[in-house]
Amino acid sequence: MFNTANIIDFNHLYREFHQYTAKPDYIGLKEICEGKLAEYVNESIKRIHFHGLGIEMANLTVAQPVWKVLKVEINRGLNVERRLNRPETDYKVKNSKLFGAEEKVYIPQPDSRHCLDSLDSDHKPYLVAITCLIESPMKLYVQN
Repeated sequence: MFNTANIIDFNHLYREFHQYTAKPDYIGLKEICEGKLAEYVNESIKRIHFHGLGIEMANLTVAQPVWKVLKVEINRGLNVERRLNRPETDYKVKNSKLFGAEEKVYIPQPDSRHCLDSLDSDHKPYLVAITCLIESPMKLYVQN
């Protein structure tokens, strides 16, 4: 992550999340967050505004000073929107390692996929989940 330009993208996403929350920009949050998380954050923001409070952002920074990668997971065969996936018992799961990261391959049972399914434009073969601890001076304040 740190030896590539990905850290720039992660910093950009992290800053955008804070900005969309402070504005509030409900559509912007849906673009950068997974669907269920975006719904949860949007509902929380609406409750804050319903009670006459506002959200303000402080200490906006372009790059966050400290990123610690805690865990990297790679999943294959799942939908990007987690709530659209079936229960784990409906899949045959194969565990392996890919470049040192844990990889799980989820094969639906019964497997009715065709080898040409990978050509579908909606097909996302790999989901990479990186769990990070971010130390940042940026803060969101709820104010009256």
